[in-house]
This record gives sequence, structure tokens and C-alpha cells, in this order.
Amino acid sequence: MIRLFAWSLLVIVVALALSLTLGFPQDPGYLLIAFGNSAFETSIFAMLIAVCVVYAVLRLGWILLSALNPWRLVSAGRRLRARRKANAKRSTIQGLLSLVRGDRVASLKLLERGIREPDASSVNFLGLAYVANQNGDVNGALEWLDKGEEAYPDAKSTLMSLRAEILLQANRLEECVAVLQHLRSNSPADTTLLRLLNRVYAQLEDWDSLEKLLPVLIKYKALSAEKLSELADRVLLGQLRNSASNVSDLQQLWKKAKASQCETPALVIEYSNLLLQAGDAEGARRALEKALKKRWESETLLHYGKLESGLALKQLLAAEQWQRSRPSDAALLLTLARLSLRCELWGKAREYYEATLAIRMDANSLVEYAELMRGLGFDSEADAAMRSAVETAGLTSSLPVPPRQ
Repeated sequence: MIRLFAWSLLVIVVALALSLTLGFPQDPGYLLIAFGNSAFETSIFAMLIAVCVVYAVLRLGWILLSALNPWRLVSAGRRLRARRKANAKRSTIQGLLSLVRGDRVASLKLLERGIREPDASSVNFLGLAYVANQNGDVNGALEWLDKGEEAYPDAKSTLMSLRAEILLQANRLEECVAVLQHLRSNSPADTTLLRLLNRVYAQLEDWDSLEKLLPVLIKYKALSAEKLSELADRVLLGQLRNSASNVSDLQQLWKKAKASQCETPALVIEYSNLLLQAGDAEGARRALEKALKKRWESETLLHYGKLESGLALKQLLAAEQWQRSRPSDAALLLTLARLSLRCELWGKAREYYEATLAIRMDANSLVEYAELMRGLGFDSEADAAMRSAVETAGLTSSLPVPPRQ
């Protein structure tokens, strides 16, 4: 049936074409279409007009439908949104490039333009805050970060990290600690955050907080083993100094210190000095002796000879016991010489100085020996020792001098 209709329509079209070709203007012709019990008759001219009208109506309807097509509107909206997003991205990238080049004015202008676009990102606020901070406007930088956190809650942690950095640079350490502690509650394993918190506590000299932070730094390997060891020593040193006036507190801190720390020269020396200042000379002496028993260190030993404990004779006897197993230890011989001086044993001090200088010549030992010899009335020996001290220290001059008169 459909094929029959199609062929009939084709015959009609061919007939119309022939009619028009063979003299339609003189004879409009006659058209009869019968289908079953129905029939349609008209002139060919009227049929042609009707076809044109129908075509025009259909064409107009198609144009209107195309113009009002909702998918076309959606597509146009997508293209507009993509264009705005590209503009915002372009402004942001150009602003960041200007910042890298050091052109803060252009960077500020471009990043602000990017913010006005609906498809701006948190990067704009980060960049603006950074530029404001570089310009010395700390409060302005913090305001940009506030706006960024309000506009992009998902980027809050990143924005707060920059806030902490800005506060640290501005030396607003208490505020910085508050921000970092808030961040840490959400990201306890963030090593960058832990290192920043370590820096702030160190600047605040909050040794107790640093002591609590140390196990976390170790757990997450936020610092190298060497830096963690240095930090532990620094924490103990700070805590000792904070307790300098209380012997009991000093002793308690020393008891809970690691064995390796109790043998570290810098820590042992500081601990003994603080005990001495607090009035515990005996404790200062014993601390040094105990450390030397566990680890023989020249630095600790030399400090033992300089300790003004009022117990020089007791120290001298102890050092002479050590000499039996270390007869050629230059640091020990120098310590014995100094302790002999404190005990006013001038002859023994001279012997120890000369034994020291026979093993190792150093400027300090020579100067001390020269002073001793001058005090004993041996001026020529004292002068010779002083000349040797000057030469050993590398203080000789190549400039000409006037001849001796």
C-alpha cells in the first residue's frame, strides 16, 4: 500500500511537471484523485498553490521549532559556561605567571579579575593572599583567606596552611599555633604540618609541647633521624634552662633523659653548670664524672678542669686515678694542670703543663703555662711560651719592624 501511494505521488509530480512544461498558462488543467469511495478534484494551478502554501507553513514551523529547541539552548549555555571558565582560568594562570616574574601589581589585577568570574577557584584566593603578604599587608592577606574559606569550604585545609605560614612569618605565633592545632585535628599524619608545628613551638620555646610532639614526629618520620636527635637534645636543654633555679627539677629532668643524652658533652656541661648555679656543686662534679665514666670525651674532661666547684682537690684526686690508665692523654694532662693550679700546687701544675705541651702544643695551654712561669719568676721561659703561643695561633706578622736598639 505504501509503495502504491509513493508511486502514485511520483506519477502526480511527473504529471504536474509535464503540464507546466506543455502550456500550463493557457490551460490550468484538471486533477482528480480517487481513493476508494473518496475523491478529490481541483485544477492543477490550485493544487500547485496549495503545495506551495503547505511547504511554506511546514518550513516556517521547522524554523520556529529549531529556534525554540531546548537542546540548542542547553548547548549554548554549555558553550557560554565553557567560555567563562576558560576566561577565569586564563586570568588565574596569567596572574600566577606575573607573580613568578615578580610583577605583583599585574598579578593582583589578574587574580582579582579571575575571582569575579563565576568559575573562579581557590587558587585565586591563595594567590591574592600571597601577594598581599608579600606587600606587607598581613591583615589583607588574612581577609583574602577568610573569603576563600567562605567560597570554597572544600579547600579550607589548604587555605589554613597558608594562613599558618603567614602568621608564622608575621611572628604571630600564638595565632599560628591555634591554626596548626585545628589542622592537626583533621590531618594528624600530615608531615608538612608537623614540621611547621615543630618550628612554631621551637620559636615559642615551648619545650613541653615539643616534648609531646616528638613521638608523633618519630612515628610519621617527619624529620630525619639526625634532626630528631638534635631536636630531642634541644628540648632537654630548654627544659633544663627553664628549671635552672630548682635543683630537684633539674635532677628529675636528668633522670628521665635518655642514656645517650646523659653522655652528650654539650648537655652534660650545661647540666653541671646549671647545678653549680643552683648551689649543688657536688652534683655538678658527680654529673661530669659519671658521664666520663660512661663515655670518655675530651670536651667533657676539659670542662671538668674548668669547673669552679670549690672541690678542686677531690677532682684532682679523681683525675689522677684516671691518669693511671691514660698516661698520655693530652686533655687529661691539661685538666690535671688546671686542677693543680686551683689547688695552688704550682710545681705539680708546671709538670703537668710541660707534659701536656710535650704531647700537643696549643695556644691556650701555652698562655696558661706562660702565666704560671711568670708567676714563679721565670720570665724568660714565660716570654718563650708566649712567643710560641702567638706562633701556634698563627698571629705572626710579616710586616717590617724597627731594629732593636
